[in-house]
Amino acid sequence: MANLNTYYMSFRAPLHIGGRGVGLEVTLNHIPADTLFSAICSAWRSLFGVEGLHNDVLNAFAERNQGTEPFFLTSAFPFAGPIRFFPKPALYSQLEIAEGETKAYKRVRFVSEGVFAKMVNAEPLTFNRAECVNDKTVWLTEDERTTLDDFTDDATGDIVLWKSSIVPRVTLDRITSTSEIWHFGRVMFVDGAGLWFSVDFNSDTGEAFRRKFHGALRLLGDEGLGGERGAGHGLFSFDGPREEELPNSGPSDRFITLSPLRPRNATQAQALIAGQAAYELLPRRGWITSLEASNLRRKTVWMFAEGSVLNSLDNERPGSIVNVKPDIENVHDVWRYGYSFPVGVKA
Repeated sequence: MANLNTYYMSFRAPLHIGGRGVGLEVTLNHIPADTLFSAICSAWRSLFGVEGLHNDVLNAFAERNQGTEPFFLTSAFPFAGPIRFFPKPALYSQLEIAEGETKAYKRVRFVSEGVFAKMVNAEPLTFNRAECVNDKTVWLTEDERTTLDDFTDDATGDIVLWKSSIVPRVTLDRITSTSEIWHFGRVMFVDGAGLWFSVDFNSDTGEAFRRKFHGALRLLGDEGLGGERGAGHGLFSFDGPREEELPNSGPSDRFITLSPLRPRNATQAQALIAGQAAYELLPRRGWITSLEASNLRRKTVWMFAEGSVLNSLDNERPGSIVNVKPDIENVHDVWRYGYSFPVGVKA
C-alpha cells in the first residue's frame, strides 16, 4: 500500500467515546472513523463556516461520485512508543490457539503491527496469552514486548498502555435540588501512548485543503474530542503527518476494514459477505452536536465493525456516507461516514 498520512494523538486529559451500554458507563479505547469524521467536520465548520464545510468536504461525499471524495480515513487505534496496534481480524485461517487459550484469545481486542502483518499475509501464528499485555487485551510479538518494557507497571508487572475507569458524578434536580449519582466511563493513556489514524487524501485536494484539515485537527485538540469536553476531557496534541505504510498483502479477494463500513445498498452488502466473510455488526448512534440541533439524536445505522473480513469489490471502495438526521422538520442534514479503509488479506 502506498504511503499514507499518519497522525499520532497524545492525550493530555481522559477520553470518553460512547460505546454500547446503558448510560455513560461504557467507553471505547479507540475512536471509530465515523466519530472522528464528525468531529473534524464540526471543527471545520467552526473555522470555515457552514458554506466552507459543504464546499470543501460534504458536497464531494454527498454527490456519491466515486473519485470526488477529498479523503478517506481509518479509525484511531492505540499506539505505544514505536508500536502501532490494529483491530483483531475477525477471521484468520492460519492461527493455532494453544490448548485452553480460546477464551483468552476472545478477550484480545487489538494486535500489534507485527502480528497484524503476519495475519494479513497468512503466515502461521500460535496464540498464547503470555504474549498479551494491558490486562490481556493486546497481543504482540516477543520483540515488540521487549520494546515496550518501559511501559511496565511496577505494581502488577504488566505492560500498561492505557487504563479505563468508571468515576461517580452528582447531578442536582433544578426544581427540588435533590442529588442523584451517575457514573461515567473514561480511558487515560499513559505517557508515550495514544491513538493513531491514517488518511488517504485525494491527489486533487492540494496543499490548501490539507492546511485546512490540519487547522481543524488542531482546533479539535484544543476543544476536546468525545464526551465531557466541558470538564476538560478529550484534549490532545498531535504529531504528523508522517508518511507511513500499512501492512498489506497486495491485491486480494478479501480485505480487512480499518474503519466502520456502511454498504451503499443491499446489493453491495450481499457482495461483501458472500463466501468466507467474517464480520461483526454494530449499531452506530449518538447525539447531534451542532448548536441548531444539539438536543436531538441521530438515526441509528448498522455498520460492519473494524476488523471485519469482507470480499473485495472490483475497482470499488465499499461504503457510503448516509444521512442520519431525525424525522423532524427544519433540521439540517447530518451525515454518518461509512467508507471502508481496506487492507488486503491473503486467503
